Amino acid sequence: MSTELKTPLRLGPGVLQHLLPHRRPMLMVDQIERWERTPRPALHASRCISSNEPVFEGHFPELALWPGVFTLEGLGQCCNALMVLEGMLKRAQERGRQPDEVLEALRGIELATRLQQALRPEAVEILATLAQGRNELIGFTAAVDVKFTHPVFPGQRLEYRVALAHHLGNLTRFEVEAECEGRTVARGTMTGAYDVVPALTTPPKK
Repeated sequence: MSTELKTPLRLGPGVLQHLLPHRRPMLMVDQIERWERTPRPALHASRCISSNEPVFEGHFPELALWPGVFTLEGLGQCCNALMVLEGMLKRAQERGRQPDEVLEALRGIELATRLQQALRPEAVEILATLAQGRNELIGFTAAVDVKFTHPVFPGQRLEYRVALAHHLGNLTRFEVEAECEGRTVARGTMTGAYDVVPALTTPPKK
């Protein structure tokens, strides 16, 4: 049971680009680490802050600080990714598929993007079937109540955790937290207003 509730799901940028519409330089999540499939679903993810980030040229020339708004953006993208994954599982169950089939398909595509195995047609077929003829939800921030408690510097690794707290109509509230080197750097709640946009696309052909 605990294995099902806390599911390792390491997905890098190669898969994230099929879950989120964002692209560099505005993709603020490097990797999904874990997904908690509980009555209050939660997602753990991370972002490595490179000293080569263009923003450090002006924020600030004498003291490079990662902008808090970028941390907020990363937390918001994690919320969106959580909603997309939850939606995929729901559609899978509606179509008589097991949740683990979806997870294995995502893991298979992740391995293929790292050249660790060939891209399996069945994995692409599963994700394409879930997306076919359907729409996906994407969130636009409706309210933010987040406090920043410590600065973030180049060379550090941000760890995100977002958990679904409340859902009413098209509004969904999340409890969010960002940590860096074991210390909380941001914590609070974010509310997203979700609208319909084109769904998950299949990976490009090689």
